[in-house]
Amino acid sequence: MPIGDNTMKKIIVFVHGYSVTHTRTYGGLPQRLAAEASRAGLEITVREIFLGKYISFRDEVRLEDIARAFEAAVRRELIDLVSTHGRFTCITHSTGGPVMREWWQRYYASALGSGASSGGGGGCPMSHLIMLAPANFGSALAQLGKGRLSRLKTWFQGVEPGTGVLDWLELGGGEAWELNTKWITAGEDAIGTRGIFPFVLIGQTIDRKLYDNLNTYTGELGSDGVVRVAAANLNSTYLRLEQEGPRAVRGRKNDYEAPKLEMAQELTSPRTAMLIAAGKSHGGTSKGIVRSVRPQVGRAADAVTIDAILDCLKVGTMADYARLCDRFDAQTAEVLREERLEIEDRILLPDTHFIHDRHAMVIFRLVDDAGHAIEDFDLLLTAGREADPNRFPRGFVVDRQRNRLHRGTLTYYFNHDVIVGCEAVKRDGKVVREANAGAEMVGMRITPRPEEGFVHYLPCELRATRQTLKAIFKPNQTTLVDIVLRRVVREGVFRLDRGTKQRSFKKDKPGPPLG
Repeated sequence: MPIGDNTMKKIIVFVHGYSVTHTRTYGGLPQRLAAEASRAGLEITVREIFLGKYISFRDEVRLEDIARAFEAAVRRELIDLVSTHGRFTCITHSTGGPVMREWWQRYYASALGSGASSGGGGGCPMSHLIMLAPANFGSALAQLGKGRLSRLKTWFQGVEPGTGVLDWLELGGGEAWELNTKWITAGEDAIGTRGIFPFVLIGQTIDRKLYDNLNTYTGELGSDGVVRVAAANLNSTYLRLEQEGPRAVRGRKNDYEAPKLEMAQELTSPRTAMLIAAGKSHGGTSKGIVRSVRPQVGRAADAVTIDAILDCLKVGTMADYARLCDRFDAQTAEVLREERLEIEDRILLPDTHFIHDRHAMVIFRLVDDAGHAIEDFDLLLTAGREADPNRFPRGFVVDRQRNRLHRGTLTYYFNHDVIVGCEAVKRDGKVVREANAGAEMVGMRITPRPEEGFVHYLPCELRATRQTLKAIFKPNQTTLVDIVLRRVVREGVFRLDRGTKQRSFKKDKPGPPLG
């Protein structure tokens, strides 16, 4: 597929989110974008805006199936336009972000190092990927299951969600882990004219009209009511912690220990443009980052979404991209200041305060050095010079989920500002929340099971340090942590006895660990 280049003519492809059954989910955004593009020096026609539709509400459909079908749709519907006008831009909402990332990773990312496209032809036909509220690392809502999710106004329009996509969206899922580690290790070539220009736009506003009283995730701070800012952000980190080998304990026959857990690898993703959009939530026609946009030109309430998308469309070089990253960072910092304290006025009742701190999501995955998942374990975070789990400030953990299919994976949601320390929050000179010093340093203790037998594991500890705190807890970001423990296989699992005398080995005891 030959790829042309034309900075003025823009082909726009919209890809919707999860469980959608009608292209009206895009609201007035396509028409509004086409109408306002001319003032940004861009030419967009409605004829060249493609409203994508895919099936996500059938159980048998997985994310990889949707990516495969999208590749076929591109070759069927866009090949002539791409050849004439250049690469297309994709604008996604919610699960549409992971869908397009999976497509790009599967068919085009591997070609970056070789200079040829694994999809066959002259490179990736997509130049810009603009993701609105993408569930790049999943959503906490996904674990609720089909029956409970189908009634949530923020996600569904009366259909049962498909478990194939739902499994991908569950926090800590294996497919999401694989896609995101590939992104973190992709290198600088992933972004730019040879790769793609990715952008993430998400709000941190909760539309209280859509709040579900039986599910607090729809009102979770640090999120848009469905997706956490940290789970949308592609700026992310991968850490690998490894346990030392077992050694004999002096004075105790056949007793062994491996107490040290050490940092073996730390990788950070390519810098990606990310904007927290003021006043925007995930769904709904009032504050939704997509659905609230009206087709009428000049409507001020839509400016944050429209202006940001147009800024993304104008990026053509790495210098442009770097400048937009800086601008988005500055705008995000301003939004965080302006939205830090939310006041809900209530007649005849005390006002309700919501403090919008920055949050961090950390996904721990426990495996042994043979690659097997460890599903039975205790993970205890420690703080301070004394490595005391009681030294953390109040409210530092917001949520914890264990993945249902990958039982060795735990996702923690932390209040980043509380854990690292923050100033007092005030309203009209009165203190709403006192300042706290945070945790000076952080470590962890792991107690895996089984703890004894012919094959077992040994407890270990990552010493609390300032470096560990900085490495794990990143504001409004996700950190993937692989914890690799030693699989201790003892002598006696297999023995060869001399001679032909028969005996029972039912009560044989395990020997020392095999080398």
